[in-house]
Amino acid sequence: MLCATLFISPSAASSAQETIADHRASHPQMKIDLREGALLLLENNIDVTIERSATPIAGTLIEKELARFDPEAYGSFKRLDSTSPLSARSSAASGGLNKIESETYSLNTGITGKTPLGTTYTFEVKDDWSADTLNRFQYEYESFAGVKLTQPLLKDFGLVPNEQPLRIARKDRTISIHRLKGRITALIADYGAAYWDLVRAKETLKVRTETQGLARSLLDISRKKLEAGTISALELKGAEAAEATRKDEVYLAENTIREHEKTLKLLISRDIYKLKDTEIIPEADGAELPVEGLDESVVNATKNRTDYLEAKTEIEKQNLKIGFAKDQSWPKLDLEASYGYNGLGTSFTDSFTGMDSNPEWSVGVVFRYPLGNRAGLSELSASRIEAGRALLRLKKIEQEIVIGIDTSLKEIESGRVRVEASARSAALNLEALEAEEKKLSAGRSTTYNVLKAQEDLAKARLTEINAVSDYNKALIRYHSEKGTLLEAFSIIVKDWPSDGL
Repeated sequence: MLCATLFISPSAASSAQETIADHRASHPQMKIDLREGALLLLENNIDVTIERSATPIAGTLIEKELARFDPEAYGSFKRLDSTSPLSARSSAASGGLNKIESETYSLNTGITGKTPLGTTYTFEVKDDWSADTLNRFQYEYESFAGVKLTQPLLKDFGLVPNEQPLRIARKDRTISIHRLKGRITALIADYGAAYWDLVRAKETLKVRTETQGLARSLLDISRKKLEAGTISALELKGAEAAEATRKDEVYLAENTIREHEKTLKLLISRDIYKLKDTEIIPEADGAELPVEGLDESVVNATKNRTDYLEAKTEIEKQNLKIGFAKDQSWPKLDLEASYGYNGLGTSFTDSFTGMDSNPEWSVGVVFRYPLGNRAGLSELSASRIEAGRALLRLKKIEQEIVIGIDTSLKEIESGRVRVEASARSAALNLEALEAEEKKLSAGRSTTYNVLKAQEDLAKARLTEINAVSDYNKALIRYHSEKGTLLEAFSIIVKDWPSDGL
């Protein structure tokens, strides 16, 4: 990025460095360049940590929806004891018994599940054995082994309705990733602005300290001239007032640095208390972020802007809901079929012997349709409205991209011109100050004129500092608008691991 080149006189620079060193010598220092600070932000920023947790949560929801197609094993075992009274006729037919006692045991086990096509299947094995008074409690075993299938033919048929919750969960995970990247991008942009604000504050302190040193030197000279009778007491008062004013400006500049340091520490530190007395030293590396033309920038923004990609994913999500709503508007028509074998015996194993000679099968259809189907049609209408709203949000973001990038490019261009002009102005004001100081030494100028030249130089330097800071902040805003800020900082946000299906 572009760095400022400030023009200072050797004596003033030496005085400024000593003043700054004396002021903050007792504080530990932390030197960071722009990219190092961004990495610290990713590692320590609490907001980033919070946002990162959303993606694993979305991943667990995908696993939950995948589990809907996992087969389920089941089993049950029951005993039924009953006593049934007999009527007079039944009692006479049974040889005088007035009641019948029975014992029945039921064992049922199997595997059931559902496929992505909507097919419900059940593999079942069951055995019932019972005994009663009439057979003198000699147990008989009845068994069954077979499969049952239910296949939707209209509503709930195919991948669209049955995988819809899974696909929605995947879209939600993609949205959470875009939001994470967007949040990180916003934080990096805030960090970049804070970084250059701190650079500006540091450079401002240097200028203010230098001008204070110049005013102090001029005050010393003025006192000597007053003693020699070459200037009036009024000129000495002017020099004293200027020195006091510039001392106050140094104090204000130091306060500004502390405020910007707090902002930066909040972004890059998990425990700001540990850095409360640490001086942050920003070290600009001078590397400038690349800039493209408007058309190319807009195209890249539609590929990289997280809010744009999130809006596109939301449209895809709404289209999935439309497909599901269309499916749910169909009548319910299911094909039901079963096939198995029956067995009978005097023991558990005996009841399964020779089952292949006793087949059992069934096939049929079941129809159901709510008259009017207002619920299904209302859901379809609502899904289409939501899809339309999502498309409008996408169009709005497209307009914001064009306006934002165009504004950023103009800020960059005007910033470049400001930097060049302010640097030239600072150089000219330095020459003017040196000339005025020589005239003062020769007795051809006044203290007032030198003080004014010093102030003009300070203003020119501050203008240059502001121009450099604003230019670099404009570059960061440009890449933020284009969605390439993370790439510019060589930051990669990895997606959540693949879920399989």
